Amino acid sequence: MFEGAPPPSVSYVVCSVPRSGSSLLCDLLANTDLAGAPMEYFDPAGIEAFRRSWGVGETFDDYLAALFERKTSTNGVFGLKLLFGQLGELGGRELRAVLPDPRFVYITRRDQVRQAVSFARATQTEQWASDHPEPDVTPVYHRDQIQRMLEWIKRDERSWELYFAHHSISPLPIVYEDFVESVEQTVLGVMDHIGIERPGGFQLKPPTIERQADELSDEWVERFLSTSGR
Repeated sequence: MFEGAPPPSVSYVVCSVPRSGSSLLCDLLANTDLAGAPMEYFDPAGIEAFRRSWGVGETFDDYLAALFERKTSTNGVFGLKLLFGQLGELGGRELRAVLPDPRFVYITRRDQVRQAVSFARATQTEQWASDHPEPDVTPVYHRDQIQRMLEWIKRDERSWELYFAHHSISPLPIVYEDFVESVEQTVLGVMDHIGIERPGGFQLKPPTIERQADELSDEWVERFLSTSGR
């Protein structure tokens, strides 16, 4: 929560698909203290939790007003991370109708099989980021589940691209593999796209979350590819 922040004058949406690296990007942006606190604020469970915590009314507009008040940085920037399915919370309204002067960022991942493996593991363990509690279950390889996750990823990407085309939106594209090879340049590019001015001597802070992939992920990727004719 930011103290003494004005109403948002500009906003941005990190449009993402599951396990695309959006959490790392949003973590780095939040750590600048200049880009709001981008999270999945339109996740249905999250909305209910925030409503109870903040004691706000039942309408989406009540929630949105409370969100802007609490999650806008002192320079008037509000950030949001959004999965495609969460657009349903808008009740048919367009993002540009509910957010002030929004800018759009679209993050995807080149290696979609590895992305699907990450998605399957997180679904089983419910550990969606490295700072979440250690899982008390051991993930188990299921080829069909990984295939379903892969299809989900491809479907959401197509849906975002149709949304952008329908609403004449030209988002800033980010590819995860390029992002992790050039973190600072990528984050500064996002800030420039949003229009965030940086003070002299600005330095990017390190992320608070870590990469989750490990040897088990490598094993699952190899097993999946060996049975996919790739």
